[in-house]
Amino acid sequence: MDFVLLTTAVEVAPRWRELAEKLAHVSKQQMEAYEAPHRDKTGMVDSEAMWKPAYDFLLTWAAQIGDSYRDVIHELHMGLDRMKNPITKRWKHLTGTLILVNCLELLRSSAFSPAPQDDFAI
Repeated sequence: MDFVLLTTAVEVAPRWRELAEKLAHVSKQQMEAYEAPHRDKTGMVDSEAMWKPAYDFLLTWAAQIGDSYRDVIHELHMGLDRMKNPITKRWKHLTGTLILVNCLELLRSSAFSPAPQDDFAI
């Protein structure tokens, strides 16, 4: 899940405020608080460092969603889809990750379920 959050933060870096609004209705003051530790001497956040407040927000937001990485990825995907010009249209990684996670859950439950003792193939 950390990989998904970091990758998303880097991908949406310049638009992280829009994503924060879609996911959690974050206020302007809250957004500025996420950016504050990353400001330079002039009080600006460098465009190349904008992923840092995005990642800070996503970590905090994901912790509020709960322990289910599947739920976090699903909610993140829904939030990205609600953005103007959604990046999910051109950025298929998150969609693929969501499909993979759902498939892994199904495969894990099937692969590790106890088989009846008399059901052996010869």
